[in-house]
Amino acid sequence: MAREKKKKILLLAPNRCPAVEEPLARARYRVVRTASGGMAVEHAKRDSFRAAVLISTSAEMDLSETALNLHDVAPSLEIIILVDRQPDQEIVAQSEAIVRAVPKSLILTHSDFNDYVASIARAKAGKERVSPKKPVEGRYDQPKR
Repeated sequence: MAREKKKKILLLAPNRCPAVEEPLARARYRVVRTASGGMAVEHAKRDSFRAAVLISTSAEMDLSETALNLHDVAPSLEIIILVDRQPDQEIVAQSEAIVRAVPKSLILTHSDFNDYVASIARAKAGKERVSPKKPVEGRYDQPKR
C-alpha cells in the first residue's frame, strides 16, 4: 500500500509554537516553520503548501508585506493570521488590510484555529467540515467582504 503523502503547512513564527504545531500534526499535516517573512516567501517559491499560518509577535515582523509577498508567489495559498483574543490595534489594522487585499485569508484566534483544524480533520474522515467563513463564537470580528 502506498504511503499517504502529508500535506505541508508553512508556519511563520519566531519560536516553536506547540499550540499551533500539535493540532496540525494531529490532522496529519507536516509543519515547516520559519522565523522570518523572507524565508517564508522563499519556502513558498520552492515548495507547495496547503496554507500559511502567520503569527505576529513582534514589531519587526511586517505581517502585511509577508502576506502580500506570499500571495504574489503562491496565489492559491490560504493565509491564516493568528491573533490574540484581544489583539492590539496595530495587529488589528494590519490583519484587516490583509483580509481586504488577499482573497484567501482568514483571521483566527488560537482557539478558533484549533476548531478550524479539527474541522479539516473531520472532513478528511468523511464528516462535514465547518466553513471558516461562518462566524465562530468568540471569534475576532472580521471585516465583511
